[in-house]
Amino acid sequence: MSNATFCPVALGNAARLTDSYRPAASALDAYPEKLQWLIRALQSANAELTPLQIKRLLQTIDISEQALMPWADFNHPVTDSYGRKLVFDGGHFEIMVMSWRPGDISAIHDHGSTQWGAVQSFGKADHYIYQFTAGVLGNPVAAPYSPGMVRAVDHSLIHQMGNTGARPFLSLHVYGMPSSWSAERPITGNARIFDLLEGCVQHTDGGVFFGLPEEQVNWRRCGLRGDPAAMRLHHSQMRDRFRRILKVQVNPVLQRKLEQLERWLYVYG
Repeated sequence: MSNATFCPVALGNAARLTDSYRPAASALDAYPEKLQWLIRALQSANAELTPLQIKRLLQTIDISEQALMPWADFNHPVTDSYGRKLVFDGGHFEIMVMSWRPGDISAIHDHGSTQWGAVQSFGKADHYIYQFTAGVLGNPVAAPYSPGMVRAVDHSLIHQMGNTGARPFLSLHVYGMPSSWSAERPITGNARIFDLLEGCVQHTDGGVFFGLPEEQVNWRRCGLRGDPAAMRLHHSQMRDRFRRILKVQVNPVLQRKLEQLERWLYVYG
């Protein structure tokens, strides 16, 4: 690591990354240098962080996609809507890398107990933001990523992202919560998936995938409704994912759901 002092971003009373607290040797030394900077900045924060601070931190450190390739998972199973790898678990924060093949797209979701975070996409990513009011999911707003763009993540965010382009790419995700919460709940645990075909909000500790296996659903709350725009978008994306899955495996449950989706889209789409 360079001997120069480096301060990735001014975080108010939070972390400033300088040589004064860099350990001489650490397990972090196995990480690419800019990931070390990111991890140490998050570890050393002595105040609660905000989504805007994390966004600026990622913009300033400017990690490259190449540095994240050890965590790439472009060969993920087709049943996974995208590749998902944990890079670092800091207790009250986690750093993850997602891999997006052409055609990959997440289910509509939130981020569990996350209070602050940011996502950086290294490709041109589709991205939709939703509103959820009185049991109705709706008003999808397209907010695409350009390569290298960083967006802040807060607790209220309900969204999805994906890759409808021709080349695979990675994205870098930082999620966190107050350090006093870390013993009580996982950061992204019990994330909500909004399944408009089932009419339920599913809670999961894993990937936010379409057609989540029952064993990965912690619990669900039904009565979910969607406005017409959200229904059309959700059903067309779910249909496309189920078609991909059914090309490589026999799954009667997904086959029945695919038929439901195709009927709905034929009538309303």
